[in-house]
Amino acid sequence: MAKSGILKTSAKNFQDVAANLRGTKEDITKAIKSTISDCKTRAPAQITKAVTSVYGIKSSEVTAAGKSAKKGAKTVGKIKVAGTTVDTIQLVYEGRRLTPIHFSMTPRTRPLGKKKYTVKATIFKGNKKEIHGKSEYGTPVFLAPQKQGVVLPFQRKTKKRMPIEAIHTTSIPQMIENEKVSEDIQGRIDDLLVKRLQHNVDRIADKRR
Repeated sequence: MAKSGILKTSAKNFQDVAANLRGTKEDITKAIKSTISDCKTRAPAQITKAVTSVYGIKSSEVTAAGKSAKKGAKTVGKIKVAGTTVDTIQLVYEGRRLTPIHFSMTPRTRPLGKKKYTVKATIFKGNKKEIHGKSEYGTPVFLAPQKQGVVLPFQRKTKKRMPIEAIHTTSIPQMIENEKVSEDIQGRIDDLLVKRLQHNVDRIADKRR
């Protein structure tokens, strides 16, 4: 099931800088409008950096959830920067829970024969661990090929051969809501707004000279 959420930005430093800007009201209004537009375009890259600094997912997969997604990229969620003013800027996101294959899962294919193997994944960056699943019977996690050509980890829900269920980990929304990640995103967006505001103010001032 997909999870969704909204992260509101405080833009505290931006407010301080904007309050001390020098220039005509018209120029400042134009600069702020351009800054909001810049944020919507550039923020997804900063969100990706914040997520991948904590989680072991590829940046291309996080970007595929945002506005900067490449054509044909596999969708793992949706990320959008919404709002028309600094006070209303917010991050809107949704996404399904991901399987371990998105987190450097090993092995990638099931070993031949009856060779024993342990399925591992790097959910948190730099911390590769064995996947145990959630079965109350402690049944082992095993790999099984799917029609799409991928191999997914499964676990039996009971001691019997069936039923089985695919192992899932976390989602893009859950990653964004991680305290460390959300704080990093807040800081990155605030910094982005301040830098782009100064850039746009200088650009408009140069045109008037």
